[in-house]
Amino acid sequence: MSTVTAHTDHEDDDPFLITSMLEVQSLLRSLEEKGAMLRMHIEGRTVAIITTILEVDPDTQTVIVDNSTDEDFNRRIASAEKISFETNLDKVRIQFSVPRATPCLQNNLPALQVPFPESIRRVQRREYYRVDIPVSEPASCSIKLPADAGGKTVKFNIKDISAGGISVLDNDHLLDNAMGTVYADCQLDLPDAGTVITSLRIMRSLDEQQNNGKATRLLGCKFFNLSNPMIFIIQQYIGKLERKLNAKRRGFE
Repeated sequence: MSTVTAHTDHEDDDPFLITSMLEVQSLLRSLEEKGAMLRMHIEGRTVAIITTILEVDPDTQTVIVDNSTDEDFNRRIASAEKISFETNLDKVRIQFSVPRATPCLQNNLPALQVPFPESIRRVQRREYYRVDIPVSEPASCSIKLPADAGGKTVKFNIKDISAGGISVLDNDHLLDNAMGTVYADCQLDLPDAGTVITSLRIMRSLDEQQNNGKATRLLGCKFFNLSNPMIFIIQQYIGKLERKLNAKRRGFE
């Protein structure tokens, strides 16, 4: 495990961003085949229309979408420098942007041609909230401290988890809680799911005083440089926790 580094930027750290052109093409195909309704709008403006993908052309790496009946909107789209699309596919939120749209004809009807997006963001419903870790089945996170703090690897209890990050308890104040601090190659041990290796970026720090007078520190951490196989393990673990929670609520456990 490597040492801590401080970061103030947030580029290229979105674990739900698809950048492979083959995956981008496949996802666009799925949107076309399922007739997904996409919200198309110009970045920074409130006006939007609902459109569909009419054709995906992998040879030219372009997509043809239906245009608007509002010619003024079509003119604005054609001159825009950034056009955004949003939709849902199988309960997964899909978001992407393109730099331009060109008027064209599709089956002799007016349409718009846009280039393949450089990336597509897929966000599942459960990625918006955190799930508490049961005390009876604790999960832990091992983090290597920097050399000036001893350089040893310390295991922290994970309080809650989402597909975007975790909260860890650092009651001994061993970690640098400055926002943007990154700890590389951290190891998450998730019961009945597996081991996840990821970098963590400190996003928030909360100090509280419990009723017994004991002080606690909770650090909110965002996954950084998380690979797709690691994302899968985390999603599987969250699904397991949710199933157990639902069963308990229904009196099955």
